[in-house]
Amino acid sequence: MAPSEHQQAPPPMTKILERCLVAPAPGTVKPSALPLTFFDYIFLPFHPVQRVFFYELPCSRLLFLSDHLPHLKLSLSLALLEFRPLAGSLVLPPQCSSPEVRCGDGDAVEFTVAECSDNFHYLAGNHARDAARLHPLVPQLLLPGVGSRRAPVLALQATIFPGVGVAVGIAVQHAVADGSTSAHFLKTWAATCRLGRKGVLGVSCVGGPPTYDRTVIRDPMRLGRTFLADLQMLREDSRMEAWDLAGRSDIVRGTFIVTNEKIQQLSQRFTSKTSLECSPYTLASGLVWVCLVKAKGLDDVGGDTTEHFGFVTGCRARMDPQAPATYFGNCLGICCVEASRSDLVGEDGAVAASTAIRKVIRGVEERGGAFRGAENWIRDIFRLAALGILTVAGSPKLGMYQVDFGWGRPRKVEMVSIERTGAMSIAEAKEEEGGGLEFGLVLPREEMARFSGFFADGLKQLSCSWS
Repeated sequence: MAPSEHQQAPPPMTKILERCLVAPAPGTVKPSALPLTFFDYIFLPFHPVQRVFFYELPCSRLLFLSDHLPHLKLSLSLALLEFRPLAGSLVLPPQCSSPEVRCGDGDAVEFTVAECSDNFHYLAGNHARDAARLHPLVPQLLLPGVGSRRAPVLALQATIFPGVGVAVGIAVQHAVADGSTSAHFLKTWAATCRLGRKGVLGVSCVGGPPTYDRTVIRDPMRLGRTFLADLQMLREDSRMEAWDLAGRSDIVRGTFIVTNEKIQQLSQRFTSKTSLECSPYTLASGLVWVCLVKAKGLDDVGGDTTEHFGFVTGCRARMDPQAPATYFGNCLGICCVEASRSDLVGEDGAVAASTAIRKVIRGVEERGGAFRGAENWIRDIFRLAALGILTVAGSPKLGMYQVDFGWGRPRKVEMVSIERTGAMSIAEAKEEEGGGLEFGLVLPREEMARFSGFFADGLKQLSCSWS
């Protein structure tokens, strides 16, 4: 049974124990400046990405500070030796011209150490939880242009729950690092820490060192110039604020799992209706999209309208020539799916949703398909945000549950920043929970309750159909 909120007395508190700066280890020869590409420009208006990793670690505050914390700091310094731009600053010159990451001898990453009296298991659960309770566990970063044309790229925090566990929080500028780059850094930092505790010294770059060669990103469509012009034109546009739920007192966070068994049942139903095959990502996302449309009550609105679902697609392997898997930066394309509201709330709504998502993915897989309509990406983001498009953050391919600092794999990984970006998070579900896919949502409390009901009913109907 999930811990109830009335059990949390006295009110939970988070106490800052230390704020320090961790610099890259000496000897780095990484770039002193790293220009952004048109892929990076897409995410300049987005809030920093915040994640928190919960680990079970039943040790005292004293043991954590004396034993575990020094290893975290040393391994971070060593990891920054390879991921040097993360210690730098994102600089946005006037008129948005030539944004870049600048690195200097005095660069360092702010690292906060805190102690929290909140209920670790409540925060790391799947049930609906007060979204604001996770805020103290992640560091804050300002976007460049908010008070300054320069902003740190990365900030980190370790929060100890004495005798129970530890939470590692990260905030990173999306315009500098996509999910693949963030996962590459986190796994390298964690592996360096884990192996260091076993006496193995040196950086352990998981998958190889990052690649900083910007010449692999070609721009024959001159998207960089188009995107910068659009960003300048839209600099006072507030439509993306329609996504932002931060600050509302009725916001809760919930996690929903579509197990491998349920995905198989979804696949059987989809194939029986369409005679087509569909990926687990598409099937599960379609189900969640439909449940969310129903939860918002949009099916009660008169007239039929169009619903929108947005996701990003990895472009490293879709470049010509291909960019290496270890390329540092963003390399994502923007995709939008449209479907009739009446189709989504109908008897075969999940099939209709998955069919629409599948069609767009198939279009991306065609030669040049990932860049079809790319010149409109910036303007489309602002336009669709105002329409309340549901977007996807994260990917099961990132393997965030593999980030192990030596305490075992995380009990839970949460993407805190989705409450500001109109997104649902997606990750691989743990095998002990049935495998499959894990979805995170942040919604008003009543809407979350409705969604939970529709989601449970949808899974139950699958069991009845194929029992």
